[in-house]
Amino acid sequence: MKLRATMLSFATFCILVTSSAWGSASMCDAVSGNLVVNCGFETGDFSSWTLAGNTGFTFVESDPLFVHSGDFGAALGPIGSNGTLSQNVGDNSTIYHVSFWYMNLGGTPNDFTALWNGVDIGPSLVDANAFGYTQFAGVFPGNAGPGSNSLTFQFRHDPSFWFLDDVVVQVVQNIIPEPSSLILLGSGVLGLGSLIRSKRSI
Repeated sequence: MKLRATMLSFATFCILVTSSAWGSASMCDAVSGNLVVNCGFETGDFSSWTLAGNTGFTFVESDPLFVHSGDFGAALGPIGSNGTLSQNVGDNSTIYHVSFWYMNLGGTPNDFTALWNGVDIGPSLVDANAFGYTQFAGVFPGNAGPGSNSLTFQFRHDPSFWFLDDVVVQVVQNIIPEPSSLILLGSGVLGLGSLIRSKRSI
């Protein structure tokens, strides 16, 4: 059995409270044409998503400190090997705009990447330093063959957690792309306190 202890500093609270929208619906639910179901995990679980691989320490978090918008976000922290979280969306007829918000509490080893139809689209982080909620976005083609497209997040975080929220997939024709929409990394690196997890066998 594993024991997890969390320690939060007041400084962390002050930094993160400014970037989280408390007590409101997820911003991704209001995005026109978003194809992702349960895009902000507002069901309080992983409904409409598929978990695979190492699913340890992977759950839906309700602490406002670790939620980008709405009341929930995904906490991703499997130890020793990667877990995945995926959903099939859309069809093979067009090009898609994919975006999501993610955060890293720091500590190594860790890794995080996103795959679109099995292809690594980034951000492809390994042993990354802590940073606050940051947006990743890009434009990618649909499948060449029939059937829907797969969006998969692959992750590991031995000492702490990744957090994921507000996942959006839209048909490009339905949106006005921003000039920097090919690869957008918003927000800066924030000095965060840590959510420290102690894991030991009892």
